Amino acid sequence: MIKKTLILAVAIAIGVSPLLPRVFADSGEWSNNVAEAAWDYDYYRVERLAFGDMSGPYDFNDAVFVTKTAESCAYPELCDLVDMTILKDGESFEITDVGEQVTDVFWYTAQDGRFIYRVPSTEDDSWGTVYEYDTQTGSVSKITDIERDENSMAFMTFATDGDRLYFSTLHEDEETGEVESELSVYDYETDYGRDDFTYQLTAPWQEIVDVQDGLALVKFQFSGGFQQLWLIDQTARSMEAIPETWTESPGEIVGAHFVSDGSVQFFKNFRLWSYDPETDTAPTDAGGAYLTWLMDVQEAIQIVGDRMAYIDDENGLYVSDAGGVSKFGVALNGTFNLDKDAIYFQNNEGEYVGYTFSTMTWQTRAYQVTDTYEDILVGLDADGDIWYENTTTGYYLNIGYGTAPVLSDRDHAYWKGTDGNIYQVTFSPLLDLERENVEAFSAYDASGIYLVTDGSIWLIPDETVYFTWFDSWNETLDVSQATIDAYLSSYEFRGDLKIAPGTRVKATTSTKVFVVGSDYKLHWITSETVANDIYGSGWNQGIVEVNDTYLWKYATGDDVNSSDDVRSI
Repeated sequence: MIKKTLILAVAIAIGVSPLLPRVFADSGEWSNNVAEAAWDYDYYRVERLAFGDMSGPYDFNDAVFVTKTAESCAYPELCDLVDMTILKDGESFEITDVGEQVTDVFWYTAQDGRFIYRVPSTEDDSWGTVYEYDTQTGSVSKITDIERDENSMAFMTFATDGDRLYFSTLHEDEETGEVESELSVYDYETDYGRDDFTYQLTAPWQEIVDVQDGLALVKFQFSGGFQQLWLIDQTARSMEAIPETWTESPGEIVGAHFVSDGSVQFFKNFRLWSYDPETDTAPTDAGGAYLTWLMDVQEAIQIVGDRMAYIDDENGLYVSDAGGVSKFGVALNGTFNLDKDAIYFQNNEGEYVGYTFSTMTWQTRAYQVTDTYEDILVGLDADGDIWYENTTTGYYLNIGYGTAPVLSDRDHAYWKGTDGNIYQVTFSPLLDLERENVEAFSAYDASGIYLVTDGSIWLIPDETVYFTWFDSWNETLDVSQATIDAYLSSYEFRGDLKIAPGTRVKATTSTKVFVVGSDYKLHWITSETVANDIYGSGWNQGIVEVNDTYLWKYATGDDVNSSDDVRSI
């Protein structure tokens, strides 16, 4: 961990227009986020966005977005549409009149790991259009229009599996007039078209909870509130109820999903069950404790890939996968975050811990991790402070205050403040410049100060260099000359230390500003625009000025023409 953990800053508030440009689902247009106020710091910039009253931010299948009740809704309290604003790279993309399912945690279990949504239609011959947002490219593409038959009464849900879109509707039988459940599928990448393959059950409500290899896992709810899970194979034209899943009201089936080995896991009446359609005659008790009934189920369960984490009524934290169920301890207040390869929570001793599944290792931090992106972590502590950590370079910063932050990319995080506003933080690419975990030593009876790290030792030649690595002389540890001699004999002596990477430096007789790279070369920042992108509006503050001859000992490297160039120097 570097010595400069927190950077003092000057806050600069700026007034801007509160209007955010509006774009449509198929326009492919992004606009820069508009801020009501902004604060520049050495390594990041915080902005209060001019979004007004928003829900979120949400982070599902790597897409970060906020929502509000659709402006088209005449009666907001009865409306099931939202206007959704996707956030990425400091820009936003607003999509109007989206089905409100996009804010449902369990919705994404059925979307094949992708961010897919529907814009409903008011036309008599259409249930709307389905789109996919590509989180890597930031593009939105149309998947298909969903046609509406004359005898279709209501649209229920849809799910995706590869190039196929499965959807469920309620259908009125032409002869009997009974309301039946109908499942259909589109193969939108071929000429296969649409196939209506079931409408046999007189169930007034149904949900496709997951699809895997053409097999649909569907939860039906019948009159009287009875629920049941079914497996429906479109190719084989078969429908089969999962045995012993008939559930009487007020009982409920939740968290149902496929595991990669083809088995199904689900909670029935708060108990976790597993069912393999190839080998089991009935579901088996999967083990673990009962799911809590003291909190909302969308907060008590998280599903990522094959893993499902859940909380019991005493805040015990469990994780299930194809191999079974394991208890990971007690999650204080029942809060946790399941990631692709880790789980994070605050244990009953008050420690913020994380467990990495691939390495089977535990780590303790000063905050609870709420989101990750590559080697970047963000999180929240008990005081509401928001933290940033770069696990490669060791930078560790307190960046704000509010609710759980999420990352849209490695350069931007978002959270809702205690004032109800959405905040955006933009991280400087300088945070990707690796800096050593260093210590400074000096002998009681000598004037030299040495920097020691990782089996190497340098002599710090002057205070100019010293104060690019440390904040004060108090960070130097006084030791005996014998200790210094021991370091010099056992560590590799690397000569005079150079100015720390990321430092801006210029000669007193020149206007050229350089940044010192990880290669300890001088890299010219070619324009004020580039400098502003990297350092913010205070880019010309805190520059180290030296005489011309001081810089002769430094080689020059590639110019910095954009903020991304900083990461490669």
